Amino acid sequence: MQSLRIIILTAVLLISFTGQAQDKGMLFEKSDWAGILAKAKKEKKYIFLDAYASWCGPCKWMSKEIFPQEKVGEFMNARFVHAKIDMEKGEGIALAQQYQVGSYPTYLFFNPDGELVHRGLGSMPAEDFIALCSNALDSSKQYMTLRKQYLGGQRDSAFLRQFTYVASDAQDTLTQEILKAYLITQHQALNETTIPLIHYVTGSIEDPGFSLMVQYPEKFEAVLGKETYASTMEGLVWYAARKAGKKGSDTAAFRKVIQHYLPEQTDLLCAQYQLSLLKRSENWKDYLPKALAFADKFCQEDWQRLNDIAATLSEQYTTKDTHEKALKMALRSVDLHPVYDNYDTAAQLYFQLNDLTNAKVFAEKAIAAGKAAGTTTTATESLLQKIISAK
Repeated sequence: MQSLRIIILTAVLLISFTGQAQDKGMLFEKSDWAGILAKAKKEKKYIFLDAYASWCGPCKWMSKEIFPQEKVGEFMNARFVHAKIDMEKGEGIALAQQYQVGSYPTYLFFNPDGELVHRGLGSMPAEDFIALCSNALDSSKQYMTLRKQYLGGQRDSAFLRQFTYVASDAQDTLTQEILKAYLITQHQALNETTIPLIHYVTGSIEDPGFSLMVQYPEKFEAVLGKETYASTMEGLVWYAARKAGKKGSDTAAFRKVIQHYLPEQTDLLCAQYQLSLLKRSENWKDYLPKALAFADKFCQEDWQRLNDIAATLSEQYTTKDTHEKALKMALRSVDLHPVYDNYDTAAQLYFQLNDLTNAKVFAEKAIAAGKAAGTTTTATESLLQKIISAK
C-alpha cells in the first residue's frame, strides 16, 4: 500500500510538473473561431491568431522554438487570447479568404470586439515577436489604424516612413505606393535614412527599389555593406529566375534571368539551381556527387554554401564516408566564418561519427555563439545532452 501511494504521488507530481512546464509558454485555446471571439469579448482581451499551414517550415519552427518560451508566454498570456488555425482546412479556408492570408506564417491581431487591427508575417526571434505583438496593442502603431490614416490623406514624412515598414510587414499591396510617397518627401535622396527602408521593402525585381539598387550599387553598398548588398541582389534575382524556370521545366529561362542581372554568377547559380531541383525531388542518389563537385568547384571560400551542403549531407545520408566529407566542409565553413550554424553542423557530424569529445566541444561553441547572436539554441542544447549521455 505504501509503494502504491508513492507511485500515485510521483505520477501526480510529474503531471503537475509537466503542466507547469507547458504553462510557461503561450496557451492556445482549443476552440473554434466563434468560441475564440466570445472568450476575447468576455475577458476584454485582444486576439492573436497564428494563421499557419501544415507544410510550412517557419510555422513549425515558431511553434517549437518561440511560442513555448517563458518570456513569450509571460507577455502574451496576460494580454491575448491565442488561436492557432490551419488556413487550408475547415473554417481556416474562409478566414484566409476574408483576411487575405497568402503567406505563412501570418499573424492576425484583433481587438476584443473581433476587429482586425494589426498583422505580421514570418518567423522571427522571441524579442522581435514580442515587439510585433506589443505594437498590436498600441493604436499609434497598429497596421489598420495607420492604413486608415494613410487612406484619409495623411502624408507627413515621419508617418509615411513608419507606415512603409508596417505595411511591408503586413504585405499590403499599397507598400510600394507608400514608399514612393515617402521618397518624394525626401526629394528622392539615397542616404542612410532612405536606403535601409528601400532595402527592407524591396521583395522582387518588379519593385521600384530594385531598379534603384541596380542603378546605384555604390550608394547601397556604402550604407548596407557590400556583403548585404550582394546577398540581397542575389536573392531577388534568384527568386525571379526560379519563377521563370517553372520548377525546373525551363532551365534556359532560369539561366537567361541570371545572365541578365548577374552575369558573373551565371555558372554558380545555374549549378546551384540544379542542386536545388534534386533536393526538392529528394533525388539523393544524384544529389551527392553533384553536391560534392559543386562544393569543390564553387564553395571553397563560401562559408554559407559549404555549411548548407554539409548540413544536408548530415541530414540525408548515413554512411561514414559521406559524413567525413561533410565534416570537412563544415570545418572549412567554420574556418572561414565561425557562427552558430556551422558550429552546430560540425557538432552534429562529429556526433554521427561517434567523436563525442569534439561533438561536445563544437556543441558548446554553437550554443555560446547562438546566445551571443540572440539565436535560439534549443536543438543544439538537446544534442549536447545526447552527447553527454552517450559519453
